[in-house]
Amino acid sequence: MSLTQQDYTDIGTLVAYALRPTQRPGRNPEYRRVLARYRTEQEIRSAADAFLHGLGGRVLSDGDHGLVLGVEPESPLAFRLSDLTGVSDERGRLLAGLVLTGLVAYAYPGAEELADDRVRHVSERDFDLWLRELCERLRSHDAAGEVIPEQGLDDAWRVYLDMPSVVHGERGRGAGQLLRSCTRYWVRAMLGWLAAQGMARHDQTADGAWTLTERFRIHAREVALENAYRFIAEIQRRPDRGPSAVRADAASERGTA
Repeated sequence: MSLTQQDYTDIGTLVAYALRPTQRPGRNPEYRRVLARYRTEQEIRSAADAFLHGLGGRVLSDGDHGLVLGVEPESPLAFRLSDLTGVSDERGRLLAGLVLTGLVAYAYPGAEELADDRVRHVSERDFDLWLRELCERLRSHDAAGEVIPEQGLDDAWRVYLDMPSVVHGERGRGAGQLLRSCTRYWVRAMLGWLAAQGMARHDQTADGAWTLTERFRIHAREVALENAYRFIAEIQRRPDRGPSAVRADAASERGTA
């Protein structure tokens, strides 16, 4: 059967919704209609997949959360860390990449967790402490002369540990706000970006509390194929070699933050 102009319009409509990740089929009858066509009509599915393939993309999921896309790094649809607001230099890109990869390892430390669709909650404070402790372990790894195979990760832990957890503005409109010079700012900024992508929700009932969505888990399965995630997961599986100074810092911070 030959596809009609309406069929191609529906394919375009479906892809347009997929590129707006906060859209949900459950709240949008038109999205629900074109998604149902993709699920049930082989001709529509094949044509949509071919169109996405030409753009360097592919469908990761067509579940109730909508059409979730994965893209190749060279795709015009690909997101780049430099596209993030406020990430204009190498230091910012390193921090953003470390936090995003760290969130995947924090929520899903292994393959069995990636297969588990239970809800994951993230506290900005707890995650910052976890990531700081991970960076301390990477520092020990480096001091022992062991190679960290991912250059970006090797650079990023140094930047993270060079920054304090919390610094607040003291004057003007920024008074009381987290500053870019602290790691908690970057944790909050990346979780906020994930929320804009439909991959996290801010919990209004608690300060600094977030929920990671199913869309995040779907994308996390792709991140789990990357070297940085695999190396972090391996480090996390190793037994801790002793008390970390980070735990003392955490206890101190709880009394001051």
